[in-house]
Amino acid sequence: MTEQTEKQIGLQDILEGMIRRKFLVLIPLVFFIMLGAWLYFVLPRYYEATTLIIVQPQEIPSSYVESTVSIPIEERVRTLSQEVMSRSHLEKIILEMNLYSNARRKGTPMDILVENMRKHIKVEIGGARGARNQVSSFSITFRGRDPQKVADVTNKIASLFIDSNLRLRAREATETTHFLENQLANLKKLLEIQEQKIKDYKNKYMGELPEQLQTNLSMITSLQTRLESLQSSLSDAMDRKLLIQQQLGQEGGVAPAATFTQRQQRISELRARLENMKTRYTPEHPEIKMLEEQIKKLESTPEKKEEAMLSPHVVELKNQLAAATIEIKSLQKDINNIKSKIKYYQKRVENTPKREQELAGLTRDYDITQRNYQSLLDRVFEAKMAENLERRQQGEQFRVVDLALPPQSPVSPDMRRLAFISIILGILSGTGMVLLLEYMDTTVRSVTQLEQWTRGLPCITAIPFAPTAFDLRRRKLRSILYIGIIIAIVALGTWGIVYSSMHHIVIDVPISRFL
Repeated sequence: MTEQTEKQIGLQDILEGMIRRKFLVLIPLVFFIMLGAWLYFVLPRYYEATTLIIVQPQEIPSSYVESTVSIPIEERVRTLSQEVMSRSHLEKIILEMNLYSNARRKGTPMDILVENMRKHIKVEIGGARGARNQVSSFSITFRGRDPQKVADVTNKIASLFIDSNLRLRAREATETTHFLENQLANLKKLLEIQEQKIKDYKNKYMGELPEQLQTNLSMITSLQTRLESLQSSLSDAMDRKLLIQQQLGQEGGVAPAATFTQRQQRISELRARLENMKTRYTPEHPEIKMLEEQIKKLESTPEKKEEAMLSPHVVELKNQLAAATIEIKSLQKDINNIKSKIKYYQKRVENTPKREQELAGLTRDYDITQRNYQSLLDRVFEAKMAENLERRQQGEQFRVVDLALPPQSPVSPDMRRLAFISIILGILSGTGMVLLLEYMDTTVRSVTQLEQWTRGLPCITAIPFAPTAFDLRRRKLRSILYIGIIIAIVALGTWGIVYSSMHHIVIDVPISRFL
């Protein structure tokens, strides 16, 4: 047992064993070759049909109409693949083209058939790249057992891709237009709100706005000029009054003059009060009537008595003095009004920088919104043109270059691949059997093996094996048996091939997909 465990088998030993046990190598080899040949005849024939679809650019140059559909071709094809290979589409194709009729008769669920069909559809993106380094073509391949149906299904799937692409582009263009229109409506509302804010602000601060600054300054200048004129007139009136008073004093009618002057001042005061009251009340007001009675009393008899006592020149001076007094009061009133107006316009001018800053903020926001609105308005117009382009099918489209034709030869099973696998399996099986038997064989066949087994003890001499007549006869019978087995395998395999061909036997096993 220890000797068997320590036995070493080299490549030379394996080759010699394969030659010595050649029938053990030939039998598995012939078996797997015949099995491969039989599988080639009984496995289902699968055919593939392929159609090539190119991406055709839009007919109108993009410099005139820019498409709003910007999804890359790769992503779009993947999206369309999910849509086209959905259950609803594939089930419709299965029923229209009578696919998997045997499986449907056996009651196979439609979900399984749809999934099986989905596995047999292959979409490959590739080919030359066009503008912007985008893929310019892709291919659609379908695998099935009926060459004509395979071609028809492939062309049907291609047409679904083309139709779905048109719908997808039209839908995306429409959605883009609707989105931009909604954004435009929102921006228009914002623009109107900002316009109303500016309008309300200008109405609220009318007179303090930047564009009215020059008008306010002009008004101030005009009022100041008017003020200077009134002040000059006031100074002249006061000088004239003083002069009249001096002349009255020189005439010797000081006492009467003083009495006359007091009476005139009183009348002037009452008249001023009367004018002021008339601006606030109606003529029927009791105070107005009372003032009018007082003025009449002062202007009646006493004046005549005083005038009878005075000379005509003095009376004239008194009248001039009264007129000067009235003029002075009127000028003072006008001056006060002018000063109030100047303060009013100066306050406007002082508030103008503040209003200018506040209005600049409102105007800046309005200008930005207006520019955005105009830009978005242009984009909406372009989006509508692009949408019209897609609806007329003048945008980027898919076009079939090569229609799928019924294939002439199956792609599965592949004879060369099947033969290669059969030969490899046969050789490996035979070699494995030889290796196992050689490892279990305790026969010493060379001096080297003997020295290995005896752990280095030298061999004095070697006597060749001399087979007996019984050994030769047994070897011959064994060879005949092996040859008979090989012939039986070949005969059985040939019969299986002929029988399967005559009765159209087809065995659909999962391994057929790889052959």
